[in-house]
Amino acid sequence: MNELNSFQGLKTYMNDKPSALCITHIGKRLVHEDNFLFNCHYLTPNEQKKITDSNCHFWYSAKSTRVRLFAISDGMGGHKAGEIASRICVENLAAAETILHRYNSIKEAVAYLQTVIANINDVVCDLSHKNDELNGMGATLVLFVTLGVDCAILNIGDSRAYQLINRELIQITKDHTEGQRMLDLGLLTRKELSDFPDRKNLSRYIGYGQHGYILQADEYYPVIEDGLILLCSDGITDFVTNEQIQEILRSESNIEMAGKRLIDKAVAAPNADNTTLILISLRR
Repeated sequence: MNELNSFQGLKTYMNDKPSALCITHIGKRLVHEDNFLFNCHYLTPNEQKKITDSNCHFWYSAKSTRVRLFAISDGMGGHKAGEIASRICVENLAAAETILHRYNSIKEAVAYLQTVIANINDVVCDLSHKNDELNGMGATLVLFVTLGVDCAILNIGDSRAYQLINRELIQITKDHTEGQRMLDLGLLTRKELSDFPDRKNLSRYIGYGQHGYILQADEYYPVIEDGLILLCSDGITDFVTNEQIQEILRSESNIEMAGKRLIDKAVAAPNADNTTLILISLRR
């Protein structure tokens, strides 16, 4: 893997120690279908096309803002125009971010974000059904929103959110996959899951259903006082185990080094996927 590169002008520093970090990598794929929302930035079509075997590397140290919104959207591999579906997700969330300042509670903010997600799904479904070149496109979505001292995580698909607290890694979200369904029903063990051919089939995603179908994300309200939040696409979790993620996050006090090590490990795989992560330090 080449040394991490960055798009200039989209990173800010505070004592050279970022409190939040985003890294994305194309892996071994020919097209980059991941996108993200990070400090109001996301990949434009031109930026997506420029990514080859190098990284788009953003970071910033947030001031004490009342509202923060981070998101990762992974265009569904093997489907047409996954990169368009993921970009529609983050573009619409970026446009909605300023509206979040109007709300006084995290529940109100989440209710608003659910309407945004339903509208995004309508847009993606309409484009998919009207244009043969876009037919079948879809994407996952995981987001982290803070409103004052409160926060929430919303999830659709198999991109994930984790929390590292007291040196223990906790997986917050649950995948919307056939493999997870089989685990929930007790029909497969985690050891057996790797041999299950349909384990990655998504049961919920952006682009699911027809116009008018109200797509909703799962909601989580973790208690956040300290530690780290990790958002990531399955380009991380398909190639790096939870135990390995925990070891890396435990051993690195600098989130930039932790993020680089996670990316390095994921893209070292012979069949590495597009890979994106956002790390948010909550350490006081």
